[in-house]
Amino acid sequence: MKKRLFIIVAMLVLLSGCKSITVMSYNIHAMRGMDKVVDVDRIAKVISDQNPDVVGLQEVDQFTERSGKIDAINILEEKTGMYGVFMETFDYQGGEFGNAMLSKYPIIEHEVFHLPARNNYEARLMMMISCVVENGDTVHFYNTHLDHHRQDSDRPIQMKKITEVIQKDRFKVILVGDLNCQPGSEPLNMLDTVLKRCHSKKLTYPSVDPYWTIDHIYYSKENGIKDLGLEVIAETVASDHRPIVARFRLK
Repeated sequence: MKKRLFIIVAMLVLLSGCKSITVMSYNIHAMRGMDKVVDVDRIAKVISDQNPDVVGLQEVDQFTERSGKIDAINILEEKTGMYGVFMETFDYQGGEFGNAMLSKYPIIEHEVFHLPARNNYEARLMMMISCVVENGDTVHFYNTHLDHHRQDSDRPIQMKKITEVIQKDRFKVILVGDLNCQPGSEPLNMLDTVLKRCHSKKLTYPSVDPYWTIDHIYYSKENGIKDLGLEVIAETVASDHRPIVARFRLK
């Protein structure tokens, strides 16, 4: 009886040191849905419905003509109650186009890594935010959007840069993004050597009748992160991609 009680107490102590965390990746298509309507409130609702702790967003318009000159990050912060950071990839239509991250945790540091790209290809970047989560751990969350060309792509050289950055990071790492490539491709095989990929049999692009899995979430291999599962959200209107949500337990 005493032995059983000791085991139960030990398990409770162990679990009390663990923290469940929910992470989302979402290419929001400049807030333009499949109905051709730009609706940042709709994007905010898709995010809030999943109640994530951290979100990586790709294809974010900030003050552009095509999106009505709106301050998308400020609106998303207000609507979701999260902290936000936007990082510009390039100037576009009087505003900026890039990636963003939202976090329930205060963002204590952020950094941008410019990825290799040929002069006639779109610029690409990876961004990182550093947060202290509820169990006291510092976690580095990365978000990126790789080259979209099907042939003669910059993705391999961009992934080489990403893996170099990740290998130098000594904190817990979670990486999300629209990587524009499927499992088994050369870039993902490269990333598989330094991080573990969350798996799902469901496809992510396009949002209506998807036929590719190009949106992904990865995490540190040996740093106290346990994968609790990945879900592809069946949202078919707000963007041309489906959002994906992974849940982890941090030790």
